[in-house]
Amino acid sequence: MALKNTENSYGWVSRLLHWLVFALVAGLLAVGLYMTDQKFSPTILKLYGLHKGIGITVLALAVLRVVWTLSNTAPKMLGLEKPVEKLAARSVHGLLYLCLFIMPLSGWVMSSAAGYPVSVFGLFTLPNLVEPSKALHALVEEIHELTAYGFMALIAAHAGAAFLHHFKQKDRTLIRMIKGE
Repeated sequence: MALKNTENSYGWVSRLLHWLVFALVAGLLAVGLYMTDQKFSPTILKLYGLHKGIGITVLALAVLRVVWTLSNTAPKMLGLEKPVEKLAARSVHGLLYLCLFIMPLSGWVMSSAAGYPVSVFGLFTLPNLVEPSKALHALVEEIHELTAYGFMALIAAHAGAAFLHHFKQKDRTLIRMIKGE
């Protein structure tokens, strides 16, 4: 089991980061959708705290993923014959990375603008990024929400493409991210 990527496969660090970030983001998106429809209560307040802590964890993992990706070999793209297909794949990947930064940063700004601190699992509290502002809070809340829906669409497109590679093109794209083969 290789640590680093090769020209033909993903190493275990890339695969671990990919699936860990996916699991955390999927959970955050599901909890985020749930929280917005709930009345304020001690339980919901705890859920917001957990959501913030995990969101900051995703931000840290996104930084780590970028550093790892830039310092690593990128396996060859499989089954993409046309330049437009390669452009689409690169664009979706780039937008997914962008969402990995926009979501937690907008959440942090939103909390700061509302006057609420961002505590990371009670271990430490992040500094406020902005002064409290109802107008800024409303704007960033909208950005956070719209980015969440865009993120879900990108995740669906990314997964759909992986399944297309696996079931229609019958190449190793999906298997490489699961098993590293």
